[in-house]
Amino acid sequence: MKPFQFKQLDLKPEGNWLSRALKSPHLRKTMLAAGLGALLGYAFFYFSAPADSSVLWSSEALSNILMGLGFGIFITNSPCARGRC
Repeated sequence: MKPFQFKQLDLKPEGNWLSRALKSPHLRKTMLAAGLGALLGYAFFYFSAPADSSVLWSSEALSNILMGLGFGIFITNSPCARGRC
């Protein structure tokens, strides 16, 4: 009977949870979608404002930015986006 032979297992330190999370492709995709959503939300505010208005920032702009940010996060983290629907 031949004795068992085991290969050496090389373990590397993974770092802390923050560095692992920042290197995650899913987090990067979520951040990109959220940023794009926020940018589109501001663009919607800017181009839907009346032509005689010179307001570049208001509470409505913040509302549109947060709505776009939320849509960006939802699109990348919804169950259907992750193949679970």
